Amino acid sequence: MDQDSSALERAGDPTEALMLSPVRTSGRIKSTGVLLLLLGFWGALVPFVGPTFGYDMGGASAWTWSESHASLHLAPGLAAILGGALLLGGGKRATQTFGAGIATLGGIWFVIGPSLHPLWAGQSMGGMIHMGETALSSALSALGYHYGTGAAISVVGAYALGVLVASGGAAADVDRTTSQADRRTAPEPSLVDASR
Repeated sequence: MDQDSSALERAGDPTEALMLSPVRTSGRIKSTGVLLLLLGFWGALVPFVGPTFGYDMGGASAWTWSESHASLHLAPGLAAILGGALLLGGGKRATQTFGAGIATLGGIWFVIGPSLHPLWAGQSMGGMIHMGETALSSALSALGYHYGTGAAISVVGAYALGVLVASGGAAADVDRTTSQADRRTAPEPSLVDASR
């Protein structure tokens, strides 16, 4: 048993020790890392592979490189992939927190990027035009290419941030509580027999 788990158990609430144990936190973080990798790969590659199976946006053919594919899909997708990889890699909590944060920002960019794209690409390149032949296909394209993908990445990344912050803060609180309890139960220095 490691130091954080034993400190939590000494705090008195065994359910809290189970909920915040490093094993459970690690499993949650690794699960979110896998989800972020999958969502990031989808978001980064959908404009390139989607047209091969009839899921296109704007009439572009498969594997067509464009500025909008790079800035609205590849960049935020790579941010989510990097974030997921940092979460899966374990390591220090700061590294994992950075990974969750960068993935969350990538998800946010998937959502707001199409609205901001006309600022640097001009009006003719902006907006969500020619996304589908019907209202349903337009809605599904918008969700799969941008909004749904970005929202999912943002939620998963924010969840990972919450797990990391909650588990780190709770462990620190328990350590402080345990330290105070240890001071109360420790013998007074003047009462300790020096001959032992």
